[in-house]
Amino acid sequence: MAKSSQRRSNPVAPGSTSKRQAPNLTARKSATPKSSLLERFRKKEPFIFGRRNFIFMGVGLLLIALGLLAMSGGRMPDPETWDANLIYSPRRITLAPMLMVAGFVVVAIGIFLKPNGDTSAVSNTSTTA
Repeated sequence: MAKSSQRRSNPVAPGSTSKRQAPNLTARKSATPKSSLLERFRKKEPFIFGRRNFIFMGVGLLLIALGLLAMSGGRMPDPETWDANLIYSPRRITLAPMLMVAGFVVVAIGIFLKPNGDTSAVSNTSTTA
């Protein structure tokens, strides 16, 4: 039988008692203080949307939620009878879909509106300076 050689990943010199030491991560301090970390995340770039855009999108989402509430079903007063006037009421058939479509239109308008003048002024001054 032939002996198979064993491989050692980190050979230790004979007679030395040193072991492989793990790096001390707690002793290492970050090179940047906490204030510069905060400034790294605070960029000088303006937001894509302005305050007016967010207001329009919020109003649109509110209209969509009102439409869903208006469309939500109730229950019949008597489970043995069928009342088509409750199910096919003008509130559920006409008003609710109109509220939802109006909400989607208002959200789309909020997305496509140009941002307020103050954010465009910031971008103009940063490009000229």
